Amino acid sequence: MSPKNKLDYMSKHSKANSDLAASNATARFSSYFSLEWKLVLKDRGAILTAFSLAVVLLVAFWSGKRADQSETEALHSAAERVQAEWESQPPRNPHMAAHYGILVYRPRAPLQAIEPGVLPYQGAVTFLEAHRRNAPVLSPASVRVAESRYGGTRFSPMLQVTAGFLALVLGYLIGAREAQRAMLLLLRGLGIKGGLRIAAKALVTGTLVLLAAAPALLLAAFQVDSEDGAVRFLALTAGSFIHLFILAGLGVAAGTWLGTARFGLATVAFAWGMGVLILPRIIDVAAEQIIPLTQREINEVIAADFAEGPDGHGNTEANKVFEQEILKQYGVERKEDLPVNFDALLMQADEEHRGKVYDLRLAEADARRKRQDRIRRISWIFGPTPAMLDLSVRIAGADAGTQRRFDQAAETFRRDLVSRLNNHMATNSRTGDWEWTPDDEYYASFTAFNPPQHKLTDNLNDVLPATIALGLWGLLMLGSLVIVAKRFNHNPL
Repeated sequence: MSPKNKLDYMSKHSKANSDLAASNATARFSSYFSLEWKLVLKDRGAILTAFSLAVVLLVAFWSGKRADQSETEALHSAAERVQAEWESQPPRNPHMAAHYGILVYRPRAPLQAIEPGVLPYQGAVTFLEAHRRNAPVLSPASVRVAESRYGGTRFSPMLQVTAGFLALVLGYLIGAREAQRAMLLLLRGLGIKGGLRIAAKALVTGTLVLLAAAPALLLAAFQVDSEDGAVRFLALTAGSFIHLFILAGLGVAAGTWLGTARFGLATVAFAWGMGVLILPRIIDVAAEQIIPLTQREINEVIAADFAEGPDGHGNTEANKVFEQEILKQYGVERKEDLPVNFDALLMQADEEHRGKVYDLRLAEADARRKRQDRIRRISWIFGPTPAMLDLSVRIAGADAGTQRRFDQAAETFRRDLVSRLNNHMATNSRTGDWEWTPDDEYYASFTAFNPPQHKLTDNLNDVLPATIALGLWGLLMLGSLVIVAKRFNHNPL
């Protein structure tokens, strides 16, 4: 046989051996999975728990859908009524109309029915008026509606917390089964290896939990009504699956490691409770103490800055400077000789000065809030669930950033509204004529508030930190499974 033929023969033989080994490994894994699955199906407690989880998630979805429909219909109806009242208001001076103001309402979040995030506890209505940037008020939770009071029972939070805990505990029990029955030596004597066996346990655990969540997930999928909503839902579903498999794998690893310990399960449950329920709250408080931020402090700084600029309804040094600038611009010596209404120009200068103050001081406050959020991320070290809860809220478009974008959109709308009113008054009336009113149809020319809808792809940087944290927990889970598998192979006791 020539050297070339020998090389070809050895190559084919090696490939055949590797294919056979892969085939054998696949067959063994399939056998392990089938056995574990049969054992789980025979466990009435596990099946009853999974069924109960399915019912709980279905109820959470149904409740969230009802609450979302009620809130959306109420806000949509109110927005239409307010816009109609603005358009049909009686003839009045434009600046009086600016003080009369208008209410705008927060738009619906893309996945609000299944993940409300922080939105139930944030203001959903903003009153827009001259000279003031009002904060959103009237949160859904404040009106004491049952669905709003218990926003934490919506589908996605329930899926991450309740199903996550079940995946961890069920994984522990499945992982500890042989150790608790003193069967490890027998398994070792039969030549069973730990890697495929433990991987099968983790997959069975995750599959059972996901099957329990599947009915509610399928119903939720049919409620998605936009392309961006579909992208967000797929991302949320994928993240949830990964999160549950991570907890299932960690549970199997803990059960395999601590299976013979008397208080092993209690220790795992206590660690989960600390990492999900207790430590995140402690870290929240610590973040606010380390980087304090109060609305009173912000308001005091803003009021001090306002005093340094023009005042549309007062008498300040800045008003005199602005008056001289306008007189010089039009080449006259008295306000009464101006071809425009100086009062309206002064009020617009007041608005522009206040707008710059708001932008500066609120940007500083926002930067401090972001520093608080970075401290809060410390809680992600203690478990994957806090990171997943943050990721869920951000993917659904129901995070604090969404609320800030609504606030900014309302402020942009307010400034444009007041600017149009002031400039229209300045152009069409004269100084001191506070009785002047525009045409009857003038107020009907204003379009309704319609903020831009941000897509998930527009805010990928917001979801990146939590995604990385979840990925690191996934690697930790895989590493823990590898460690306990090697431990089983070398020391079954």
